[in-house]
Amino acid sequence: MGKTEALAYAFRLLARRGLSRARLREKLLARFPEEEVEAALVRLEELGYLNDRAFAETFVAARRKYGPAKLRRLLLAQGVAGEVVEEVLGEVGEAEVLEAALRVLRRYPRRHEQAKAVRFLQGRGFPLGVALEAYRLAKEEENG
Repeated sequence: MGKTEALAYAFRLLARRGLSRARLREKLLARFPEEEVEAALVRLEELGYLNDRAFAETFVAARRKYGPAKLRRLLLAQGVAGEVVEEVLGEVGEAEVLEAALRVLRRYPRRHEQAKAVRFLQGRGFPLGVALEAYRLAKEEENG
């Protein structure tokens, strides 16, 4: 097997869905020797097809139903470096997080019970303060 085979396989994997560098490396190592994998990863980065920051931004944008804590855990599990995760999550404003929590709460069937609704939001990774504020705003919408 040659370098081109590892690169071609990497392109096929990336065509299906975005992957972090660490995840792609794992998948390639299962089929190719380490030096071929590293050469393919370097080439993909040079071409702009492999970028953990762009992957993290897309990942976060696609998962607006989760709060920052859960997104942090999910990104770290994907092998994205901690500093990249913090940068990307730092760009998400508090207003956006509150709006996301409110959107999630509107679809939650037991949103009328404060304790359950707040616990539900916290389980989705939203901070307590955001969960309480989202509950308050949802109640205002209902009554208002």
